[in-house]
Amino acid sequence: MVMVKKIVMNWVIGAFMWAVGFLPCFAFSNAPGNPKSYLIQCMNSSWLLSQSVKTTCVEQSFGLYRTVTTETELLQLKSMAAAADVDFRFQAEHIIQRRSWVPNDALVSNQKYLDVIQMPKAWDMGRNAVNRWGDTLVVAILDDGLDTSHPDIKPNIWINRGEIPWNGKDDDQNGYVDDFYGWNGGDSNNRVFNNESVFYGHGTQVAGVLGAANNNQIGIAGVSYNTKLLPLHCYASKGVSSDLGVIRSMIYVFRQKKLWISSGKQKGINVVALNMSVGIDNTFPIETPLWCELFDSLKSVGIVCVSATTNAETNVELMGDIPSLCPSEALIVTSSTGLNKNWVKSGYGTVSIDLAAPGDEVYTSTPVQLSPNNPYVNESGTSFAAPMIAGTIAWLNSVVCKNYLMLQQSNPDSAVRLMKQWILTSVEKNASLTSKTATGGILQSYAAWVKMDEWCTKYEPTYSANEVFIGKPVLYPNPSAIGKFIVSMPFNAKIDVEVTDAMGREIWKGQVESNETVQLPNNIVAGVYQVRMTIGRHVFHTSIMINDGY
Repeated sequence: MVMVKKIVMNWVIGAFMWAVGFLPCFAFSNAPGNPKSYLIQCMNSSWLLSQSVKTTCVEQSFGLYRTVTTETELLQLKSMAAAADVDFRFQAEHIIQRRSWVPNDALVSNQKYLDVIQMPKAWDMGRNAVNRWGDTLVVAILDDGLDTSHPDIKPNIWINRGEIPWNGKDDDQNGYVDDFYGWNGGDSNNRVFNNESVFYGHGTQVAGVLGAANNNQIGIAGVSYNTKLLPLHCYASKGVSSDLGVIRSMIYVFRQKKLWISSGKQKGINVVALNMSVGIDNTFPIETPLWCELFDSLKSVGIVCVSATTNAETNVELMGDIPSLCPSEALIVTSSTGLNKNWVKSGYGTVSIDLAAPGDEVYTSTPVQLSPNNPYVNESGTSFAAPMIAGTIAWLNSVVCKNYLMLQQSNPDSAVRLMKQWILTSVEKNASLTSKTATGGILQSYAAWVKMDEWCTKYEPTYSANEVFIGKPVLYPNPSAIGKFIVSMPFNAKIDVEVTDAMGREIWKGQVESNETVQLPNNIVAGVYQVRMTIGRHVFHTSIMINDGY
């Protein structure tokens, strides 16, 4: 009993001392009516303490208090303060919303899935088309080709500057003839957009979700924020389309990334992610060893692969699905949800299906030939969940620290595992996905950035202070008889441009604004010319081709 009395007495004394210690910040009473939260500013704490309103001091040096009361009582208090010559003001406390950056693309409001995966919030952390070393970032889209003329896709199509288009030669000696835009593994040629691409339109639709041009005032916004898109057509235009087209396409990507590494970034393609919205139902890895093993080849050169599982409501671990069941650390497999984040009919499996992303009611691009006046469409399916993940991976590569980029060079396998870990450990859990996917969650791009940021801060404490490349200038269209080209940037900038011929002689030099046209001299001869572009201390090199008849 003595111990109890002592405890009670200590509690009373402690409460009294606490109240005395914070006396300037508190006054006590109950407010009538329908109260809500207000902020009060009053520098005369003694006067405020004597009034009948309960307040909590939130910033003593500024005389700032919070109270829950009615406006009527505060107006009375303000009148009393005026009579006592006390400076007193108040306002209702408002809930603020983070104003995440939203691109100015005209139809972005139709892309409800961007908010579901936190993409606008993620873009606040960086909007870059290249990585911190200035390397162009490319995502390969293995599908039925894509519309390279689409106004919302064309600005982001990867272009092989080392190849003179359609001359029947392998100009850059990378083993492929006229692969100016990419490769057709189905027909083993350079036609990445054909009649099948128009008829189905699937690849163009996938490409819109992943990489439609951002902030260009038209159409929609791609998740990856202006990284480059590499079309890979995996279907045969004649005969039966088999997985040979897929295998050839994957080999093309592997060879080009390996060439990029071995040539010191002078040749090849810096593919950081492969999106695959194709597959074979009711099939197991033992039946497709060549296909599955290629994922490990891609991992060895630092490429993360993303695949959509089947749209059939089936347990793929029992019924089979390729590539969902391919056992590679380089592969992320996704199921599908609606905009409410709940699972919708699609393949599932608690071991092989990693996560889900919105695949229902996805607004995206479609071939211009199918809808010339408005080449956009609503689509549904796992095919449209996968590019959200691949796009997030590409975007993360644009903001990640240099230590990770060094890891990509020295140990690409580890870099792939780490990227996959950031994606999978940052999902938002959803009860409907618990028995459908390994993580039980849905893609969250900003949360993945948080995971990345934690790693980079740990291993490169100053990385956030390092300058990030905001974008890389792009030339389009390729100059022809009209003899001019446009220097495009995703943001306003002054760009110093110098054009030289094969002998290093200066042809044109000057400064242009973003999206301004450069007019070359009328007496220039046909050939390939080098272009040097400088923005601040960053220097970019590319080439242009001048055709006969200029």
